[in-house]
Amino acid sequence: MNHRNKKIFLLSAIFIVFGLFVFLLITPDKTKSKDAPKSVPTIFVHGFKGGPRSFQFMLERFQNQYHWGKKTMVFTVNKNGELHMYGSIPRNQKNPLIQIIFENNRASIQDTTNWLKKVMRVLSRQYHVEEVNAVGHSMGGLVLTNFIEQSNDGQYPRIEKFITIGSPFKGIQKEAYYQNIRNTGPAIFDLKTNSPFLTSLIKHRNEFSPSIKVLSIAGVAKNEEDGDGVVSLDSALGLKDIAPKQRFESKIIYDPHATHSGLHEHKMVDQYIGEFLWGY
Repeated sequence: MNHRNKKIFLLSAIFIVFGLFVFLLITPDKTKSKDAPKSVPTIFVHGFKGGPRSFQFMLERFQNQYHWGKKTMVFTVNKNGELHMYGSIPRNQKNPLIQIIFENNRASIQDTTNWLKKVMRVLSRQYHVEEVNAVGHSMGGLVLTNFIEQSNDGQYPRIEKFITIGSPFKGIQKEAYYQNIRNTGPAIFDLKTNSPFLTSLIKHRNEFSPSIKVLSIAGVAKNEEDGDGVVSLDSALGLKDIAPKQRFESKIIYDPHATHSGLHEHKMVDQYIGEFLWGY
């Protein structure tokens, strides 16, 4: 090959390499599908008299046993309503799990809702979270429903998928529950059948976002009237009277171990949550 041909060959090779580089630069990465699932944080809200242990073991199973996500943050609201944060939301973290703990776990549902708003404002303003999934056990489901009805002003992350576990939307109908000296505090009045709070939830159901997908999980340990031993089946599925019909679904676990405090430790509950939130 003479000098002239070598020069032409070299220039051609340079143009080919340059052209290939430009092609790769402007061609979208087809391995990143537009339909790839988003990594949406999931918040977990405990119920009346709940605390760190309410979701502790469930979150450990999700992280260490099933590998569905990772617990990355804990928000604690102390008895004075002051917010404390631990952890963060790492970039590109698969399914961040966020536990929310209220030290005053007997406060009225409206007070607890106001504290939840503080948490959600932090997620929005400091961590730029635009949407979350939410799981609430017992009264936690009522708090989240109240939050949804009061959070349509755009200053909070949107709730995309919402799960309630044994939440008493028609109140706790067992009189013995109110005679227990350990069941005290403002929340106990909100949990009574036909309480002003529960009536208000129904009254403002038109404020419940029609875009939220809802799953209510209920336990039946003995019979449907007794339900999970605290919340009747009818009450645990009462969110159907608030959420849009086409966005609501339910799962009922008939099992002696599907008790009120046992639901968040039940393998079927794990399965229903994994399937509903993440498709596992």
